[in-house]
Amino acid sequence: MMKRISYILLIALSIMACRPTGKSDGFTLTGTVPAGFTGKVYLQEYKNRKYIDLDSAEISEGRFIFTGILAEPAVYTITSSQKSKRIQLFLDNGPLDLEVTDDWEVALLKGSEEAEMFHRMLPVMAKGTASPDSLLLANPASSAALYFLNRNIYKYDYERLKLIRKQLSASLNSHSYMKELEENLARLENVLPGKVAPDFALPTVSGDTLSLSSLRGEYLLVDFWASWCPDCRKASPTLVELHERFKDKNLTIVGVSIDEERSRWLNAIEKDGLAWQQVISEGGWNSNELKAYAVRWLPTSYLIDPEGVIVAKSIEVSRLIPQIEALLN
Repeated sequence: MMKRISYILLIALSIMACRPTGKSDGFTLTGTVPAGFTGKVYLQEYKNRKYIDLDSAEISEGRFIFTGILAEPAVYTITSSQKSKRIQLFLDNGPLDLEVTDDWEVALLKGSEEAEMFHRMLPVMAKGTASPDSLLLANPASSAALYFLNRNIYKYDYERLKLIRKQLSASLNSHSYMKELEENLARLENVLPGKVAPDFALPTVSGDTLSLSSLRGEYLLVDFWASWCPDCRKASPTLVELHERFKDKNLTIVGVSIDEERSRWLNAIEKDGLAWQQVISEGGWNSNELKAYAVRWLPTSYLIDPEGVIVAKSIEVSRLIPQIEALLN
């Protein structure tokens, strides 16, 4: 017997709304799995960089069912107790039929236009062969398209995002994805070139405290990174070269790590030869410093002038080299 939506999921996902007949509008997710699948399927949301279980359903006779009432259409994932993979789905208040393969991938999906569009576009977006902004501007009332923009927001500058926001349908104004976009716009506005860089005071490798404002009078390259971030580690040789070239020309590099394991942070500093100021910010992806600097991708680097004013920003430090050379040579 299929397990219906739990009370917890009703709280997390829905607000009750009734038809004039007294029957509730809602979603029904019906999944069909290959022979041999047993156990539970979990419905999850991705929040604060973590997957959170919202409900579970037992597989019975090759099927599972989730039902509930959504406050808004949104992206969720399902995973099986037999597989570590997750399937991303766009759910709205309506029926969604899903068939999965032995590898826990989508074999067939049928639902609303938005749910089907999300399924079609998911691999395209993953490959980078389509741009989220183009998809959204072609579908300005689509919360699924807005989801893709938010996931790729680090690729866009403030002016482009502001222009996109102006062209979106008012029907999205109260959606949580729109609120996420607007929060990012507000943060980006605070760290535009010409703005004073937000100050911070963070612990160093030795346990002392280093404040950004204490380094006024020098050009600063503030590099947000983490030891577990592959792109950060790939950028290490470029940073080492910059440090050697400009350490005697009034450029100081400050590494701001969001590592949550101090030993991994220290090992990466030593292994990569990061011989400049290093501080660590608590909270991982929820760190106050990441929020203050609107960082949505690691690595991200800011170039700051001797008066503490932001000069430039990039997710590829190599792109800042021409500006550094022009300022310091």
